[in-house]
Amino acid sequence: MNGDSKRFLQKSGNTPVPLVAGLVLVAALVLLAISSLFIVNEWEQAVVTRFGEVIDEPVTDAGLHFKMPYYRVQIYDKRLLRWDGLPTSTITRDRKRVQIDVTARWRIEEARRFREAINLETEADRRLNSIIDSAVRNQIGQFNLYEVIRSSNRIMEVGDEYELALDEAEMEEMDMDEIATLGAEVEELERDADGNYLAGRPVVLEHILQAARDTLEDMDLGIHLQDILIKQLNYTTEIEETVYAQMNAELNKISAGIRSHGQRRAEERLGEMERELATISSRAQERAQRIHGQAEAEATRTYADAYNRDPHFYQFLRTLEAYESILGDNSTLVIGTDSPLYQLFKDLATMEVDVEDLPVSNQN
Repeated sequence: MNGDSKRFLQKSGNTPVPLVAGLVLVAALVLLAISSLFIVNEWEQAVVTRFGEVIDEPVTDAGLHFKMPYYRVQIYDKRLLRWDGLPTSTITRDRKRVQIDVTARWRIEEARRFREAINLETEADRRLNSIIDSAVRNQIGQFNLYEVIRSSNRIMEVGDEYELALDEAEMEEMDMDEIATLGAEVEELERDADGNYLAGRPVVLEHILQAARDTLEDMDLGIHLQDILIKQLNYTTEIEETVYAQMNAELNKISAGIRSHGQRRAEERLGEMERELATISSRAQERAQRIHGQAEAEATRTYADAYNRDPHFYQFLRTLEAYESILGDNSTLVIGTDSPLYQLFKDLATMEVDVEDLPVSNQN
């Protein structure tokens, strides 16, 4: 025995035995307490097992709980858990293939039965994969494609949607049933006497959910399936091309109908404008002719009054006006002695005209 070992034994021999025993007892009590107590959070539930066998009911109350030291505790989540499956391809009743992707929410309803039948949540996801996938395939195969896609018969009222989009102040109400035939070849979803739908996406989802629940109940896994939702539902490539072609043809027909209606309304407005313009022009022309007639009558009365005062002078003025209109500006006139104009000027030289007898308008 070397010197270090001797010194250690000497020091150990100096430690009181009761103190060592007390420390060992305290450590044992601490370990016993740790192995006998467990904590359950508010969102958790615990299953206590003894040698792999579940004893007593699951612990669902949050807080600190006691168990025997050799018991084991399995903690499970009691909140809603999410399940996401892989997209799957299936066929509808009318032999149309679709790609469908669904999701679901579930929870551990009976923790004791869940521990005995499944134990792990990852195993529960694997079980749900086959259960929900089978329910989806079976139920969608009992409905036609339009019953899986649509949720209501609202598409039958597509004309009302387009009427709301039109400007009522500028365009009259259109008969959209003649140009909007989208969905016209699709049958309406069936309803019962109370107006509830017997087909459609919500009904399909309810059938899928009920079928999956029935399977889970038969398997007795301690799982409650809360709901199932369709994340995505797509046509296959060949169906997509047909659907898009129908949609394009339908939208082209609707746009052509709206353009035709607009053109007809434009022509009606143009016709109304032309009729209104013709009416205004006719009234203006009528008024102008009436004013012109009144002026002609007034001029005739003036000429008659002037003729009555001095017929020779009146004849002279009219003759001058006639020559003025014939000759025009910067004109040279050569006349002979036998010309009527020469005789007119000759007679003017011998004519005696009383200025006071002339019309007032000619005194200036």
